[in-house]
Amino acid sequence: MKTSIRRIWSVSSASAVLVTSSVLPAFAESTKRDDGDQPGEPMGTLSAILWFVVLPLTITGIIALLTLGPSWTSAARKSTKGGFLDDPTLSDRQVEVGTEKREISY
Repeated sequence: MKTSIRRIWSVSSASAVLVTSSVLPAFAESTKRDDGDQPGEPMGTLSAILWFVVLPLTITGIIALLTLGPSWTSAARKSTKGGFLDDPTLSDRQVEVGTEKREISY
């Protein structure tokens, strides 16, 4: 009986400490503002759409144009074969051995 009372007492006191430490900030003085805690002017709907929708889409579009733009030029299209910058198999290249040319084959 003595151990069960001791166990109940320790569990309830630990719970009380945890509940008290988590609830005490709610009872703090809420009328006093901290430094830098002063609210500013509210943001309008149009301004919020501009900052959180239009601006990220514009930045994404600029990055996409800078990334995809070089592949749209005619020089880039001429330097590719089948969509690759270099032929990874080297099957159409020729190597000079002495005076005759031989194709590389595997």
